[in-house]
Amino acid sequence: MTIKSLINVAVISALIILTASCSTRQGLIKTKESLYELNIKKTSLNHNPVISGYVYEFGTKSPVLGASVWNHKHYNNKTEVDISGKFNYSVKPGKYRISTGFVGFRPCKTNSIKVSKGDTIKIDFYLKPDTSNFPDPVIKTKRRSRSNFIK
Repeated sequence: MTIKSLINVAVISALIILTASCSTRQGLIKTKESLYELNIKKTSLNHNPVISGYVYEFGTKSPVLGASVWNHKHYNNKTEVDISGKFNYSVKPGKYRISTGFVGFRPCKTNSIKVSKGDTIKIDFYLKPDTSNFPDPVIKTKRRSRSNFIK
C-alpha cells in the first residue's frame, strides 16, 4: 500500500468512528398532553441501551418529585425519579414507547424509539398540570343544637 492509500484508509476509519459516536439530536417533540426532548447518542460500545433524563413541570422546570417512568413493553421495568427529577435505567435493544406520569399532571408518552446496543437515550419530559379531573370542593355542614355543646 502506498502512503496515499494508508492516509485514505485512516481518514475513512476516523470518519466512521466519529459518525458512530456523534449525537443525533431528535429535538423537542410536542404531544397532545405534554412535550418531551429526545436526544439519542450512538456509540460503538457493546452495552445495553441506557435510558435516562428528567421529569420537569412544564413552564417552571421544577422537578416532578414522585413521578414514575416506564416503557410499554415491560411495565415492570419502571423507575421513579430522584430528588432532582432524574431517572435512569437500561433496556434490551428494541423499540420502546417511554411514559411518565404523576398525580395532578397529564401523562406523557413518547413516540416509538428504536434503540440498539451502545445507545444512550436522553429524554427530558415536561409535564403540564392536569386540573380537569379535580372536582370543585363541596363543603357540607350539619347544624347541631346548642344542647350538644353545653353539659
